[in-house]
Amino acid sequence: MTTIPERTGGQLIVDCLQAQGVEHVFCVPGESYLAVLDALHDASIHVTVCRQEAGAVMMADAAARLTGRPGIAMVTRGPGATNASAGIHIAEHDSVPLILFVGQIETGMKERGAFQEMDYKAYFGSTAKWVTEITDPARVPEIISRAFHVAMQGRPGPVVIALPEDMLVATAQVAAGPRVEPVETWPGLTQMAELQKLLWAAKRPIAILGGSGWSEKARASIIRFAERFDLPVATSFRRAMLFDGDHQNYAGEIGIGPNPKLKSRIEGADLVLLIGGRMAEMPSQSYTLFDIPVPKQKLVHVHADAEELGRVYHPTLGIHASPRAFAASVETLQPPQTIAWSDARKAAREDFLAWTDTIPTVPGEFQIG
Repeated sequence: MTTIPERTGGQLIVDCLQAQGVEHVFCVPGESYLAVLDALHDASIHVTVCRQEAGAVMMADAAARLTGRPGIAMVTRGPGATNASAGIHIAEHDSVPLILFVGQIETGMKERGAFQEMDYKAYFGSTAKWVTEITDPARVPEIISRAFHVAMQGRPGPVVIALPEDMLVATAQVAAGPRVEPVETWPGLTQMAELQKLLWAAKRPIAILGGSGWSEKARASIIRFAERFDLPVATSFRRAMLFDGDHQNYAGEIGIGPNPKLKSRIEGADLVLLIGGRMAEMPSQSYTLFDIPVPKQKLVHVHADAEELGRVYHPTLGIHASPRAFAASVETLQPPQTIAWSDARKAAREDFLAWTDTIPTVPGEFQIG
């Protein structure tokens, strides 16, 4: 029988991160979590030391976008946490899985006004998906496993874990938990059959890609889907990477200052297939692109978080599914024998090329390009 060694809370945190496959941590070192930094010294995890806490969190955010796994950041208590909040805000709005570890005063000093004491649940409660504090080193594996689950499941987002100094040096004899993987939510057969009916009945459809939780395989599946159905495809605000801009089906990005013809095309569509996105302020042109709560266009909304379906826009068909699962499911759909919107797709592409090939002019002598 293998004996589980007794380890400090700091060592357990690092061992649990390694068990989750973490390869990179971004931090601004601080005295409030020295036990974690000591444990990182002998670990296989690469540590990038940053000069400012928001920068560390944003680096972790970038790592999460590239890997699909939660980015890991560590900062010290008080001002370190407040500086980091800008990055947490961005991760929440952009649906990025991220875990922020924050130093905390000793548990016996709570609510006495200790140096740099903060109530992290109150401070981060409106932006993080979950804010918690380690109160027993034996619960470290449980808390970190849950943090990875919460950060990745449904609509991804940030988690904040406070680290009281005494919990980092206290010991426990527990094993690290297994690697956490998000549970994929798949569309139902009846939903996919209804989607095919809506596509076959459409005259002016358009697809809009957004959100997070995509993979290279999912993007490739959506490209094949767009090709088979000859669909014009737009991308949402800051999501241009989801579809090849050189592809004949790409119609542009709907974000800040979009092509007016793309905006008109979405407004005049009879079917909008929104995959992964939320159509928040920027892509919706300050919530004017669709009528609220019921759009005049038939709306098929695909999202990994059931709470987003109908939150602002009441969909004709709501599909609770991750982008990866939905992209795999569309492989089973069959296009109509005659595609009524092929000319509209070609026009959408021509509008995009004309828009991007035209160098804008601005008042004054200085001109862009």
